[in-house]
Amino acid sequence: MKWGLLTGLMVIISAVAFVGCVDSGKALQEKFKARHKIVAYGVMDPQISAQQIIAEEKGYFREEGLEVENRLVQSGGEIPALIRSGEAQVSFESPYTVMTLVAEGVKVKVVAPMADIGDTQCVVARKDSGIVNGKDFEGKRIGMAEGSGILLALRNMCYELKVDMDRITFVPLSPRDQLQAMEAGTIDAMACWEPWVSNAQAMGGTLLFSGLQSYLGDRQGEVDWLSFYTTMQITDDYLHEHTEDVKAMLRALEKATIFINENPEEAAAIIAGKLNLEKDQVSHIMEKNYYSMSIDQHFRSTCEEVSSFMMKMGQLQDVPIFWDYVNLDYLRATNRSLVTIK
Repeated sequence: MKWGLLTGLMVIISAVAFVGCVDSGKALQEKFKARHKIVAYGVMDPQISAQQIIAEEKGYFREEGLEVENRLVQSGGEIPALIRSGEAQVSFESPYTVMTLVAEGVKVKVVAPMADIGDTQCVVARKDSGIVNGKDFEGKRIGMAEGSGILLALRNMCYELKVDMDRITFVPLSPRDQLQAMEAGTIDAMACWEPWVSNAQAMGGTLLFSGLQSYLGDRQGEVDWLSFYTTMQITDDYLHEHTEDVKAMLRALEKATIFINENPEEAAAIIAGKLNLEKDQVSHIMEKNYYSMSIDQHFRSTCEEVSSFMMKMGQLQDVPIFWDYVNLDYLRATNRSLVTIK
């Protein structure tokens, strides 16, 4: 009797333990499932999506318990509509995009910068354009995509070198059309970004200046005409519902940032393979960018300069408050040293 009673108790205890294990297992599965699938929108561009590509290819997302599907579109201009529609809850583009959306009432926040790409935002003159010094821009035609941040660099160049910007004719053209117009001679210069800048130089164009370097005859060396950041932005709803996912993703992206800075050639090869570009071209582009997830006073000042410029250009009704489109909580919780702004 005693043995039978003991056996029965052991069976009951085992059953309870089994049920507990099943419940615990289900809880773990649910937790994993909640952090398992993220669709991250980016651009087929090593300036915007370098870290998200590296984090996927090197397995950093998986190390953080995440499965991330990177969906890369052809142009950064496609990202705002995807965020606006609610399809892109996690995306990579720029504060320029986020400011515009927030002004429309879209609930989205920048959670971390990815890179300062000011040195790849450039103005290239066609062969025999006659542009050597700043004043030579007066009376010339410059091709530029509408809403391009490079216009701010042009404005700052004109201000410093006392060039009459009103005497420059801006022709709205896509990057591809700018190249064709340069070849046809219908524009004297193009204001664009990589890889179109390198393509223009390969056609015989002359690099005149970037946001951070000038090669003009009357102004050579480092300049501060445009710092332009790429960023990771997330909708407010996603931030609130998937807090731990966001932190895990930021940890993976920080690993990717470190890898890019410590292994630039390998990183360029990986990214070139994903974007179907030549490795040397990608390496050339990436070495001009400053990959960092640090949010400092320079980042804020740059954002505020861009927003003021957007208002003057009629793209915003008011200058947005920095904290209306930036949230530091998640990056601070991931790595407090990356946040030096107060």
